[in-house]
Parts: sequence; structure tokens; C-alpha cells
Amino acid sequence: MNQSYSWAIHHGLQPGDRVITHKSAFGLIKHHSLYVGMDTDWNAWVIENVAGNGVRWTRLDELIQRNGHITGIDRYYGTEHQRTTVVNQALARIGLPYDALSYNCEHFVNEVLYGKRRSPQVDNLKQVVGGTLTFMLVVAVLRNL
Repeated sequence: MNQSYSWAIHHGLQPGDRVITHKSAFGLIKHHSLYVGMDTDWNAWVIENVAGNGVRWTRLDELIQRNGHITGIDRYYGTEHQRTTVVNQALARIGLPYDALSYNCEHFVNEVLYGKRRSPQVDNLKQVVGGTLTFMLVVAVLRNL
């Protein structure tokens, strides 16, 4: 058996599970991918959306080697039919381009699992940036009074 198989078995992964790894120092940014299963050679696979590549297949061990250990798994509790549907929806998106603000890894997984392109990480960033800009504007106005 290989490393990707070992990781999948160790973590009890099932098709449709969200696999979360760190993408930045201190874990401030999380990378989301979707576990889709094993091939006939016992390689475990995820589908992910990556800057510069878009939505693509990646072996689980390559994901872990690139991003470090798995920091979270969100279990998908659907039926076998629902799991197959989720995997097929992910497969249909292979080749779509990455966009940090409108179609990143988190948008991709949420779209496949829940039908909505959502990224709470991006939403939080927009709130922080908006709050910072508002604060800077208020300070600038107050200095001119």
C-alpha cells in the first residue's frame, strides 16, 4: 500500500468528506479539498481548486506533502447515492479557473456540497478590510477638523 492509502484509512475518509489543511503560516488561511475516493492502485484522491491551476485532481499524499498535515475533516453524511452525486459534481468542475475572491478552494467545496459558492474566509477578510478602511477614513476626517 502507499502513503495516500494510509492517510485515507487513518482518517477514515469517505467520498464527499471535506479535507482541510493549512495554506499559510500560523494556520490563518485554510485550504479546502474534497475527498473523492481511491483508484484501482489504492491511491487516495482529492479534488481541489488551486491558484495557478484551477480545479484539479490531486493525490492525498501530494496534498499533505505540499500543505502539511490534515488539520480538519468535515464529514459528509449523505447516502451512497448522494456521495456519488457530490463526487460527480466535483468532477464536472475540473478545469474551472481559480479566483481568490470569487472561486477559491472553499467556494469550490461549498458549491459542490451545498450548491452555494461561499467562502467565510473571504467574507471575514472583506469585513476586516472594510472596517480598517472605515477606521482610516474616520481618523483622516477627524484630523482635518
